[in-house]
Amino acid sequence: MKKTFTFLILILLAAVGAICQNYKQAAGFRLGGSGGIAYRRLFDANVAGEVMLLGQNHGTSVVFLFEKQKPALLFNDLNMNFIYGAGAHIGGASTDYDHHDSHNNDHYHSGYNTLQLGFDAFASFEYLIPRYPIALSLETKPYFEFFDDHNFGLHLFIIALGARYTF
Repeated sequence: MKKTFTFLILILLAAVGAICQNYKQAAGFRLGGSGGIAYRRLFDANVAGEVMLLGQNHGTSVVFLFEKQKPALLFNDLNMNFIYGAGAHIGGASTDYDHHDSHNNDHYHSGYNTLQLGFDAFASFEYLIPRYPIALSLETKPYFEFFDDHNFGLHLFIIALGARYTF
């Protein structure tokens, strides 16, 4: 039974030969964790590159992603696609903090700038609104930060809502 179920799933995945997107470019924004603006360019029917300018981890980063996409099999009647990919980011952040010297009863305000550099993953369900050039999405973009001072650099639960104009 398990082999039959696995075989049927593989056949369904192989049978999906439809073009996933009917646009070549999309530009828009993300609201939520790591919010910002995004631009996607499709190179092929199911391969895209995306550039994002995001506010993440108390700074600003430019994210470069390579993405693949396919129709969401559970929502085949809807115009919904599953998009997944990986990439990298680079940016900068500044951290301010106050500290109190109890010996002199003085307050000090200081901060430091740091480089943001790391790897990103991406997964999204994107819905193309019929008759309108708008795509809405529910996205997650976990990332690993090399120069992070907590969480071991791993940021997992980064969820955002996206809206893009397609052309």
